[in-house]
Amino acid sequence: YVPTAFSPNGDQSNDLLMVHGKSAQVRNIRVFQVYDRWGELVYSKTNFLPQDNVAWDGKLKGKEMNPGVFLYRILATNKKGQEIALYGDLTLVR
Repeated sequence: YVPTAFSPNGDQSNDLLMVHGKSAQVRNIRVFQVYDRWGELVYSKTNFLPQDNVAWDGKLKGKEMNPGVFLYRILATNKKGQEIALYGDLTLVR
């Protein structure tokens, strides 16, 4: 799952947006992408495990993104080899 909101403000609480899952159920996260409301890709990571602590820090090209609603896309493979596709939205709060 992906949290519905995060606040990358440096207070050490919900500063990073991460994909959460159980390694006993998920073999691989093939794609994790975040898009802004205009459809621009602002973050992308491929081929990692849930426990790898891969996370978006709310920045694009080193600059902090403005608060707003973003869309995410996840393509993963479960332990049975089945493809899983998850889509949703999240809110960046500052």
